[in-house]
Amino acid sequence: MAYTVRKLDRKEIGQVYQTYMEKDFPSDELKPLSHIVRSMDAGYGFSLGMYEGETLLGYAVFILCEETRCALLDYFAILKDRRGGGLGHRAFSLFEAYFRENLPGVDGIYIESERISAAENEKQRLTRERRIAFYLSCGCEMTAFRSVLFGVNYSVLYRPVAEQGQAASLTALDILYQKMFKPEHYDRFVSLAMMEEKKG
Repeated sequence: MAYTVRKLDRKEIGQVYQTYMEKDFPSDELKPLSHIVRSMDAGYGFSLGMYEGETLLGYAVFILCEETRCALLDYFAILKDRRGGGLGHRAFSLFEAYFRENLPGVDGIYIESERISAAENEKQRLTRERRIAFYLSCGCEMTAFRSVLFGVNYSVLYRPVAEQGQAASLTALDILYQKMFKPEHYDRFVSLAMMEEKKG
């Protein structure tokens, strides 16, 4: 059976959040459901589901910044019992195709991945290395950007989706962050800078 991707409505993302996201992501990385729904209501947040027939296989949450022609992959996961069979790469490819077909004004997608050098132990380090390796294998590029969001350190990758689109831009990502967060949260809990070398 062929895989398909479709946009999730408010009820569906609520079910995905409570059933899967609360288990798939650490609590310090997971925004409240109200934050995700508010971004959807404001028109700059949306979520996609990957399906086999009517069966959900994976999901992704995006933030869109039309002003700077970019988007951010906020959350992405394949359901736990379907991992390890290559569905992650297939889903990422389908999400890219969705952008090209439905959001032609988007040049590229930013991806945050926890910094390898900020890992607290060997297990954490290996998990972060695997995650970054996955995104690189999907055609993403490691940028020289580093973000710290609410105390969590991230490396930033970029996946061009338009043939003649703009390259990754620190300014574009900063504008996107300002769109995502309330001014008081942006000022207190968000920082963005260039690293000296493009390392995780």
